[in-house]
Amino acid sequence: MVTVRIPCHAAESIAGLAFWNVREHSLADIWASSPAFNAFRGTAWMKEPCAGCPRREIDFGGCRCQAFALTGDAGNTDPACTLSPMHEQIFRAAESEAAADHNRFLYRNFAGGTLETEGKHGA
Repeated sequence: MVTVRIPCHAAESIAGLAFWNVREHSLADIWASSPAFNAFRGTAWMKEPCAGCPRREIDFGGCRCQAFALTGDAGNTDPACTLSPMHEQIFRAAESEAAADHNRFLYRNFAGGTLETEGKHGA
């Protein structure tokens, strides 16, 4: 069985990735050779604890977009992973938010978040 991983639509938010344009490169060339698609392909880019993890070729270090959004570095271990040095901090923050009984959404963004207003959805 071959697993094909489609890049996340949020990858454009990762600083430093260069995205090739289909008007300048073939789709096959973009998939195989573009810097953005190759930045986190395979396992060579991984730092510890991912580099030494037996699941590294299963989960590939988790979500790069989530790692970037929560740690500022897309190369860090996804904080959702229990092996991440930031896992407990993120877990405690999530528990605290859940216990606060907020009834409004906080839309995650690089400004730190935008609360919905007056029950209206939209960031």
